[in-house]
Amino acid sequence: MDRKVELLKQYDLFPFHEHPLWVSIRRHDLSYEEVIRAELQHCIRTREGRTLREHAVQKAQVLNEKLFKYLLETYLEECTNNDKTGPSHLELIERLVLLAGVTREQIDLALPTPGNSAAIALYKDIAERGAGCHMVGAGAVEHFYCKLSPKIFDAYVGSYGMSEEQAWTYKLHGPMDETHADRAFAVLNEVVELHGWAIVLQSVKDAFIATSLHYDGMLQAATNSNRYWDGKS
Repeated sequence: MDRKVELLKQYDLFPFHEHPLWVSIRRHDLSYEEVIRAELQHCIRTREGRTLREHAVQKAQVLNEKLFKYLLETYLEECTNNDKTGPSHLELIERLVLLAGVTREQIDLALPTPGNSAAIALYKDIAERGAGCHMVGAGAVEHFYCKLSPKIFDAYVGSYGMSEEQAWTYKLHGPMDETHADRAFAVLNEVVELHGWAIVLQSVKDAFIATSLHYDGMLQAATNSNRYWDGKS
């Protein structure tokens, strides 16, 4: 089986377009206030993810020139405001909740839910396996997320009454995450050579699991529950 195909097949374990969080949002089953509580968890995870991206870039610099180049491009687009794509992912997520009336202090003091804590821990573990594991794991997630993100944008603007400015992160991460996924798979051969196929495969599988845990954590915050999705509708 083609390696990229095999990696993407791991998505079937936790196909997050079917996650109860996004199903509930697209059906408008959650209230606006519940959505904002969920997005506050998104702020926490994105803040942690920025650090992981930065460390991966630093590690890649001494591992492989092509990996470093592509990972740096993704880091600049995702984690800084120093390029043409505008504000960072974290700034855009924070804008979403700030425009909903959440204060800066509330963002800074927010604590992760159990699901979000588990997700962050697993993302960190993937990154510790190697810069390439981080990039390909994230890229596999972005391959599918770029298709989901515009649908969330439509729900937030059409059903929840958010402005385009408030929900913009979900508009942006359609085309942006497609680019990030393409970059990740463009260095797949180099990553496998660096880290080994078994570790790369496990990292992608774990990236899908971590993403599902993150969405569990967002839904836990929204509904004040500790439920976890098993990957089945």
